[in-house]
Amino acid sequence: MKQYARFTMLLSFMFFCLLSFSNLAIAAETPYEIRVGLEYKYKNTDKVSISNNEILMGYNMKGGFIPEAIFKSANGFYMVPSYSHFVACNQPFDSYEEALSLSKQLEASGVYTFPASAYLSKWFLYQGGFNSYNEAEAVAADLRRKTGMNFVIKEPKTSRIALKNQNGTVVAVFEGEEAYPQFYGIDNSSQAIINLGDRQYRGRMEFVRYGGKGITAVNVVPFEEYLYGVVPSEMPSSWDLEALKAQAIVARNYAINCMGKHVSGGYDLCDGEHCQVYKGYGNETDRTNWAIDETRGEFLYYNNELANTFYFASSGGYTENSENVWVTALPYLKAVEDYYEQSPHMWTKTFSRQDVETLLRNNGKDIGRVLDIQVDSYTTGGRVMELTIIGTNGSEKLTKESIRTFFKTNGASLESRKFHIVKDGTTNNSSFSIIGGNNSISSSLSLNQVYILGADGNITNLSYDNLSIKVEGKNGQEILSFSNSDSVSGDFVFVGRGRGHGVGMSQWGAKGMAESGFNYKQILAHYFNGAQIR
Repeated sequence: MKQYARFTMLLSFMFFCLLSFSNLAIAAETPYEIRVGLEYKYKNTDKVSISNNEILMGYNMKGGFIPEAIFKSANGFYMVPSYSHFVACNQPFDSYEEALSLSKQLEASGVYTFPASAYLSKWFLYQGGFNSYNEAEAVAADLRRKTGMNFVIKEPKTSRIALKNQNGTVVAVFEGEEAYPQFYGIDNSSQAIINLGDRQYRGRMEFVRYGGKGITAVNVVPFEEYLYGVVPSEMPSSWDLEALKAQAIVARNYAINCMGKHVSGGYDLCDGEHCQVYKGYGNETDRTNWAIDETRGEFLYYNNELANTFYFASSGGYTENSENVWVTALPYLKAVEDYYEQSPHMWTKTFSRQDVETLLRNNGKDIGRVLDIQVDSYTTGGRVMELTIIGTNGSEKLTKESIRTFFKTNGASLESRKFHIVKDGTTNNSSFSIIGGNNSISSSLSLNQVYILGADGNITNLSYDNLSIKVEGKNGQEILSFSNSDSVSGDFVFVGRGRGHGVGMSQWGAKGMAESGFNYKQILAHYFNGAQIR
């Protein structure tokens, strides 16, 4: 009776939340909730821990969650894929409570079973698991003699999962053929948070075995609450609120445009950089939640179509045209000068000739001994557009983003394509190479040879100390600063600035604009020319 009352209370609570949420002004493009595959930590694993002491299990039916059972454990739970045979009482039950009641009666006579769910309102009692059919059949025969009930064998299935307590005792088994169960964490009265140990999440957690592999956790979460976990994962929460609001809108657009990207895996988006970094409830902050709430329902449009709001960390001083990175030219994704990115990210990467030859072989190319790497052309934004590797037996041309991915080492691509190459020598912390307006590279210069000429024909103040350079604009405002890296050497030294593909919004540039007094609408207008918020 108490369980029934609690189910009634939970259903009423969820119905109230759904009504409250539906009254908010949400854009028509926004789904109520989305499915996020937690690939970064919980994809095809042998075990997913659940630190909650009390969880509510149910099924999602046509967009509505139907509670089925409450499980309790003083030490939490874990979910595992099941590869075993089971012995099943062939009598179906309409509810978990009915199955549990019989399980307790059987336990009093020395027969130990646990509930198993085939689907909504379809429960059985199982015993096991067993390593073989013969082992299971021997147990089934014994149970038939003891109880007079019909026990049958359940052979292994690629969809079956098992919930255990931390002592290793099976709490319940879920067949997963018609649908996988979902779980709320209900041991926190103020928030329904599901706790996976090192990460916590709003909404429900579904555990799946698509493809018959290990367990993958899928977070089913209201769309705006998904953004609560994205924005602080993509931009530091300490940054100016206007930058955070700009990030909220580009993340909102980006999520909608990427919906269905992982449909083959059984979810809409993943939680990594392939979609957007999403670390859940445990990474939320009041500041970022406020920025999302302040822009709730706002999207960026171009000519009445949802804009593709790409973003990245640092432009290095200039963003990039979309067609110079991918294929399609979009009028609102054009290169713009990033005036307010005050501290462009600087980087170096070194390669020996043997390193480059290995990379070529890994890509199925053999051009003999590498002789040289030549940059053939730069974009308006200063990024390498074409590059040729010259060998004794031919050459290999790389273009656009294939340049970054080709030079991948330890799983990481080049940080950007905004670089020049120093060959057969050493970059040291007393000289600099300068890229001119036509993207030509000067010879290395010492610091006392560098002068800055302003647009008005006057020499702009240049100062340096401890091998850092600063350029000051009007009223002493710092408009450019960088410091030389430590001395590095190699056959080919890539000296670059910026981080990411360069298309759309620079996060460090947005930070600089916000700190200079621009609001989030002005920030987005700068990076997405002609696009409108509504």
